[in-house]
Amino acid sequence: MKKLFYLTFIVAIFSLKLHAQVQIGVRAGAHWSTVHTRNSFANGSLARGFAVAVPVEMVLKNRWSIRAEPSVIQKGWRSGVDYTDEIGVPAGTGKLVLHYEVAELPVLISYRRKVTNRWAYYGLFGPSLGYALGGRLTITAEGSEIFRDQVLFRRRLEAAVWGGGGIEMGIGRLTTFLDARFQYGLSQYPSTLASSKPKENTYGFTVSLGCWLPTKK
Repeated sequence: MKKLFYLTFIVAIFSLKLHAQVQIGVRAGAHWSTVHTRNSFANGSLARGFAVAVPVEMVLKNRWSIRAEPSVIQKGWRSGVDYTDEIGVPAGTGKLVLHYEVAELPVLISYRRKVTNRWAYYGLFGPSLGYALGGRLTITAEGSEIFRDQVLFRRRLEAAVWGGGGIEMGIGRLTTFLDARFQYGLSQYPSTLASSKPKENTYGFTVSLGCWLPTKK
């Protein structure tokens, strides 16, 4: 399944490069996420991770374009948790944090409007499919780590939708941009609890900086 997912990344980029009006860029920033659920982790809150992507955009018509963004995003959540000592006696309340990395392929429709020769703004929206690569769970208390373990996934695929936008600024031959977007999960997050079936999905937002690479003329 992982090989098939990477193959989809490569095919998407190659297919877009066959067209004339294509631009490729890089984007990196921070991603904050958590889980929404009906029956567990009621006090879950935002955990900060990262997001890196290689956007590949093909102009469709006028201000409209389609953008594929092979990405690696670190998602997760955090909450309070009661923990015990070595002999099982309650020892206090700590902070539980779960982080996991996802290889993700959003396919977005973008609308771009030019303000001046150097400034423009855009909006984008579309679905994405992700595959969880790996993760870890930690518990800390009073600044010290008291537990750490690797995540064993029961399910790795997750679907979501993205929506957001940003501003572009031309600097020399480079076009830089500031991007902000929100993600809402359409499927249960890659659960690690094989004995339960929690009804929960992820949501979060990303703030990032990037640039479009210069094209040959």
